[in-house]
Amino acid sequence: MSSSPKADVLVAVDTALRPTGFVRRGHVWLQDRGDGVSGWLGFGVAGSLELTPLVGVCFQRYDEVCRTLGITLTTPLVSAPLGYLMGEKPVWRWTFTPGGDHTAVASSLVDAVRKHGLPYIDRYAKWDTLARELIAKPETLLDFERARKLSIIHVLNGNAGAAGEVLKKERERVADKTDVYARSYRAFAHRFSLAFPAMG
Repeated sequence: MSSSPKADVLVAVDTALRPTGFVRRGHVWLQDRGDGVSGWLGFGVAGSLELTPLVGVCFQRYDEVCRTLGITLTTPLVSAPLGYLMGEKPVWRWTFTPGGDHTAVASSLVDAVRKHGLPYIDRYAKWDTLARELIAKPETLLDFERARKLSIIHVLNGNAGAAGEVLKKERERVADKTDVYARSYRAFAHRFSLAFPAMG
């Protein structure tokens, strides 16, 4: 039985990634940074043969709190499209030719990961740096994830007061709203107050 064109592309990418220390785990690739920290690489797939790489950083302690709170994680704590990190003349998508030799395209993609993705991972693989930046510039987080992520970051930093303040402010902001986000946020805040009584 022959493999699908998409599977062939991902095998080529996987092979090209091996020297970088990224290991495939399901639909993503992880690079062990020690101390419960991993570099993360995922791909948006358009059609079967266009890949848009995303790079990010995962922290085991953050993931564990999320699991405690019943949050299903599909993305790392922070991530960015590789194209966004490239500056001038960014490449957003790598296109593989059906039935072609994927080695050259996979190699070019991995070169870009090395040059632009790894410095991003290097920078944010340090918890203190990441936490400080996100707390100082919360607007860099998406609206629907900002309050959740910041409250968890404050908890992990041992700052109960700041976590409680974030929760309170967001609860007040969505108090009279009935949309999906508002309902899910109220449920999150409730679970948070049960898991961390001093901070709810």
